[in-house]
Amino acid sequence: MVKRKPSIATIDGAQSAKRSRLHFESGGSPPMTVTIRGKVFEPAPAFDTFWRFAAERQIIDERRRSGQPAPWTKDPTLQSHKFCNTFRILDRGCQFLVTEVIETGPQTLEEVTFRVLLFSLYTNPKTYETLRKRIHPLTWKGYKRANYEKVLRQLYNGKGPIYTGAYQKPAPDLGFAEAFMNHLAFMEVLMQELPDRLNKAAYMADVFEWLRTFKSMGDFTAYQLLLNLSYSNVMNFSDHDFVVITIGSRRGLQRCFDGNVPRSAEVDLVRWMQLSQSDHFARLGLTFNGLGPERRPMMLCDIEHTLCELDKYIRKCNNPPSKTHVFRGTGELGEICMPKAWCHEDRRILRIKNRVEAETEALERFVVESIVDHRLVDGVQEFLVFWEGYGEDEVTWEPEESLMEDVPNMVKAYLKSVKVSAFCAIKWWPMNRTIG
Repeated sequence: MVKRKPSIATIDGAQSAKRSRLHFESGGSPPMTVTIRGKVFEPAPAFDTFWRFAAERQIIDERRRSGQPAPWTKDPTLQSHKFCNTFRILDRGCQFLVTEVIETGPQTLEEVTFRVLLFSLYTNPKTYETLRKRIHPLTWKGYKRANYEKVLRQLYNGKGPIYTGAYQKPAPDLGFAEAFMNHLAFMEVLMQELPDRLNKAAYMADVFEWLRTFKSMGDFTAYQLLLNLSYSNVMNFSDHDFVVITIGSRRGLQRCFDGNVPRSAEVDLVRWMQLSQSDHFARLGLTFNGLGPERRPMMLCDIEHTLCELDKYIRKCNNPPSKTHVFRGTGELGEICMPKAWCHEDRRILRIKNRVEAETEALERFVVESIVDHRLVDGVQEFLVFWEGYGEDEVTWEPEESLMEDVPNMVKAYLKSVKVSAFCAIKWWPMNRTIG
């Protein structure tokens, strides 16, 4: 076994503080405000938590890659729970996407697009590896649905996970009983136009808008696919061009500023955070080495990505973990692989489609998957909502008024089911009651 020299100081002691200093530390930070679209926004205490979390999560990754043993942080919340990396590209799935999907195989526009789509349908490296191992060649030119269906059905019948466990993958209804087959057919539909759309797109937003025309592509899933494609040469736009504010990042952004953050200001606030990040790390005395040898700063997608993690992090901070709940890293982290496409000269050109970003309401197409609970808060009835394309960490309490505007039939169906359940409970309770 080769012993590697740590590049970052090892954390002394296994004992951690009971509360997170990253979130609960008050600080000597000077008052700041930023004006967006004529409105003044004042950062809340969680704004500084965002930068502390981003810096600490990046340091954890650096310590792990240097070969240091756990724990890689003194923060009790980060010790006990799994959080995504500050830089999206460092997540295991993204590293696999770059090395094994994008940069392995024919490099034509159609073939790279096909492989990225195939991986993104299920976002599970093991599923992709199984397909690649059993189907030769794994190309769009030689694509036959029956070959892919055979392999996927074997996985399905073996009760192995086909999909990622990170978030839900809603499938369109294309005539199949199984979601994985509907997704496969959906890939075929996308391949009819997507390569040409990528080739002719004037803006990154154009590709996103086209993807959103498909019923099963919510903001989150469309944006994740867009980012996956951006790691290849099929689409060469600047990292500063475009960002989509999804449910998790919206909640994180609301935590960062006092008062209400209107939808029309969200993208501009994220842009401001991206452009001023070095000032905030310096102001808080934080060490932030950036990404790779070039010390790349956080891009728009990384700010959005980390805002989602911030919201999860603060919720975990407010619910202290048990002593037995400790996060363990899953194996060693390999050498960082940066996408070769990032070196393309076209990525130095800024192409912002201002009209789209000014009409952020048009991008709000979150789809309610189900309503599972209700409560009364200060006289206002709220419902617990699961959203299509999002996991359990992204459920939200929504007021009845807004849901009755968007999904009145779903609200009525839920209330009817609750009344039926309550009636059954009252009717049968005397016969089934248990004492003690």
